[in-house]
Amino acid sequence: MWSDSAYYSRFGNWSLNRQPLSGVPNDEYREGLQLLVDCVDSGEITCLDSQNSPVAREILAIHGERRFEMNSSWVGSPQDWACPCCARTKVQISRVGKKEQILAKCVIHHDHMGDVLEETFNVEFVAAGTNIEQVEGQKLIDRMSSAFAAYDAILVCEDCNNVDTAAKKLLGVPREFSFSIGQIRGFIQVRDHQPHTVNQSKAQLAWEAAKPAFVLRMRIIKAVAKAAATDTHWFEPYPRKFEPIPVYGHGDRRLSRISTWFNSDVLIDALGMQTRVSKANVSRWRDGTHKRGKPVPANYLALLKSVEYKADNWDSLPDDWACPICRRSKSQIVYVGDQGQVRFNVATTGRAWHETPKICGHCSKVQMALKSEVKSHLGDFRDSYSFVSPNELAGIILPIPHADHQVRPAEAERLLSKILTNYRPDE
Repeated sequence: MWSDSAYYSRFGNWSLNRQPLSGVPNDEYREGLQLLVDCVDSGEITCLDSQNSPVAREILAIHGERRFEMNSSWVGSPQDWACPCCARTKVQISRVGKKEQILAKCVIHHDHMGDVLEETFNVEFVAAGTNIEQVEGQKLIDRMSSAFAAYDAILVCEDCNNVDTAAKKLLGVPREFSFSIGQIRGFIQVRDHQPHTVNQSKAQLAWEAAKPAFVLRMRIIKAVAKAAATDTHWFEPYPRKFEPIPVYGHGDRRLSRISTWFNSDVLIDALGMQTRVSKANVSRWRDGTHKRGKPVPANYLALLKSVEYKADNWDSLPDDWACPICRRSKSQIVYVGDQGQVRFNVATTGRAWHETPKICGHCSKVQMALKSEVKSHLGDFRDSYSFVSPNELAGIILPIPHADHQVRPAEAERLLSKILTNYRPDE
């Protein structure tokens, strides 16, 4: 059960006579955040976790003084949480990773049948050659996506989530299927501070038991993509009053003494996200590699306009509009996403580019990647456009219809060097 230990804590007392976020001076806000961190670190508040909590100290005593690689679900979940699949506590789940860091991770395990329904709808739409937008049909798919789930989303340790993929690969199970925690529990071999191993024969039995319902669901999903159908035998409910995802920011039962003060991003950052071990490769965007786009179907416009906000986005621009950066036409900006969905993305620029108010999503993607690399050298800054001109951005791009842009590596490196030499964010 969820316990609001923050209510009676020092942080709770501090927040009693103060207004939440909007009316709090910055210094007082930081004081409250630090007090909250202190309460979590001391164990006075146990409904959240941190890199210095009693649980973290117990973990360090086992694995030695190493850096944590701790994700947001770990920080946002109670210190006494135990995985509902393998029954291990956070201390038992912790283990040393390949980089000699302490892995402290739990993730939300969910069924992927909603994604399969969306993907199948797009396939059937193209195959039928439909040339009239199907707004109501798209709404039906959106409403029914969750109806095909074999189980509710639930928080589990990373090892239980990973073993789902491992078992499917071992057995050659279709990618669309995923095991529930009840099924996973039946075929894993559990050890403290170690990833799970799979009992292949038990996993095979679990798959054989689940296969008939999975095949039926896949058959009905194909039919639903053309019409509508459902079945009520494919759902694994959890016990009443059970909190399946006890992570700050999920569900309805939140911590009122904390949530009225700090959003989840601020809180997670303060408690543990700065402990990340791996750094993002901010220069990868300019290495010259290119992901080929998928062929755009002849009836792409009807499929695009079946989603109302996409139709509004398309209709907001004149037919002869072209991106001022890459010079591609409206039709050339259209591309096909991973699930077969037709996309048309346009970004609004800032005041520094007032003569270039809109650019295509692929140009914006290159712009944001450039900004991320500049920030890694110069520190954080808000303006996404003042450090580079439209012509400079255009000079590093090789536009390709219906796909992400290819970037010219040499030109991109020269532009980056120029920006780092001349740009001062605070001026």
